[in-house]
Amino acid sequence: MPQPKVIHQPQTRRAIQRGIATLTQAVAPTLGPLPRRSVTQNLDKLELLDAGGVIARRLIALPQQDEDVGAMLLRQVMWRMHQQAGDGVVTTAILYEQIYNEGLRYIAAGADPMRLRGRLTELLPRLIERLTSDTRFLSGEDELQAAAFSVCYDEEMAGILAEVLHSIGPHGQVDVREGHGRGMEYNYVAGCYWKGGAQSKEMLRGGHRQVAELHDASILVTDMEIEEPAELVPLMQLALRGGIKDLLLVVASISEKGLSVVLDKRINDKIRTVVTTIDEFHPGDLHQAQADICLLTGGRPILLKAGDSLETVKAADFGGARWVWADDKNFGFASGRGDPRAIREQARRLRETYRETEDDDARARALSRLGKLNGGLATVYVGGIAKDEIRQRKELAERTIRALRGAAAGGVIPGGGVALAACRDWLLAEAECYDDLEGRAACLMLADAAEAPMRQLLANAGYDPSEIMAQLTLDDSKGGFDVMKRAFVDVAGAGIVDVAEVQVEALRRAVSSAALALTIDVLVLHRDPETMTEP
Repeated sequence: MPQPKVIHQPQTRRAIQRGIATLTQAVAPTLGPLPRRSVTQNLDKLELLDAGGVIARRLIALPQQDEDVGAMLLRQVMWRMHQQAGDGVVTTAILYEQIYNEGLRYIAAGADPMRLRGRLTELLPRLIERLTSDTRFLSGEDELQAAAFSVCYDEEMAGILAEVLHSIGPHGQVDVREGHGRGMEYNYVAGCYWKGGAQSKEMLRGGHRQVAELHDASILVTDMEIEEPAELVPLMQLALRGGIKDLLLVVASISEKGLSVVLDKRINDKIRTVVTTIDEFHPGDLHQAQADICLLTGGRPILLKAGDSLETVKAADFGGARWVWADDKNFGFASGRGDPRAIREQARRLRETYRETEDDDARARALSRLGKLNGGLATVYVGGIAKDEIRQRKELAERTIRALRGAAAGGVIPGGGVALAACRDWLLAEAECYDDLEGRAACLMLADAAEAPMRQLLANAGYDPSEIMAQLTLDDSKGGFDVMKRAFVDVAGAGIVDVAEVQVEALRRAVSSAALALTIDVLVLHRDPETMTEP
């Protein structure tokens, strides 16, 4: 059992350095189009992995408690990068380790950690501006495919995902599922859908697919829990008077007795009614889903907290859609009758939220809602030979989609580590402008770190990084080495690109987090540290 203790300098930095190195060495071989692999033991089986974020997630704890602190600091940064960008995790780790190691050298030479952190933070915005100076926005499906290949290194996957994102747009809704064949398939569905199926199988009868379909249907959304048949009587009477033939009723819940009203043959012959719920566990998500359905269909939500009841429903409260469907797990519609201007305005607000927030959950929610407002859905089926392969390819497809969204929105830069390495000369020149040790050290640290990802990529492909880089001219941000073709090329012209948003985020997270880690002086280790499976 670990003993509780307090560790001071210089043991603190040495322990953190060893922990960072252990994790970085586990993921660094997976960088590039010709990666090595890592094997992890997961419960009773072995996993062959080439995704840095997944490898980091599998790491629960290192045997040495003090080294584990360094590994966990980096692990958290890598996992957040994995969640937000989908790519760039290994680049983040390599930059982080290089900055931390170089920082220790300058601190040993007399640099103050806090002032060094300040200089690094001060230099970061200008370095990002330099990194993105050659950003080019994608103009077609072929360029999207090149960006996708730079993430997944799978030609079939890159081609399919590029076509999907090109068709539905960067904020479109993409559902990735496990397929049954060896390859990949995809299809498009008009409209949008939510989880939460029909509340009775009786509503699904009449077709071999067990799907209820309504045409030119009216839609009513409420947060009420319907228990008694009498609660539905005023609503059904209003629908009859209004000449409604098909009705989708979205409720919080409904009892068997309540269902007896809408399933009654005498009423069902006049109004075919499908009752569904929305499967959202978070109350805020549920309210947003109700509001979005009403926005898209032109209806008004009937809410208890607003003092509404089914007796107070008016004809104007119904929304509508040209086509509505529901099965036992989902429901959706196409061609809703909502106000297009109101929908565009809500989409604009959601895009702003997606761009500006740093909270991963908030970004995911905004993106999901945007996909529904866009009115189109693509489903991608990922196949493979074995179940483990299918699962890994599914995770890779999801990561690639996240990166492609960033490419479509923020453009691409020269790939293969070229754009970052090209910043080295600028950083060396900047170092001459500082007259304090911390300012010069910050520039020199980042200059060395800028080349590290390219060096690792070349080493993974079996080349001597020093020999290749000695022959490159990096000041124009274009010259690079294509490890697949074994030739020096203009990387942008050859279609070798990196997603600008991913590289910027990797640099920002690595610099800010490593700079903070350099200021740690004391480790307080507990006897029984809490073990977390999530970073």
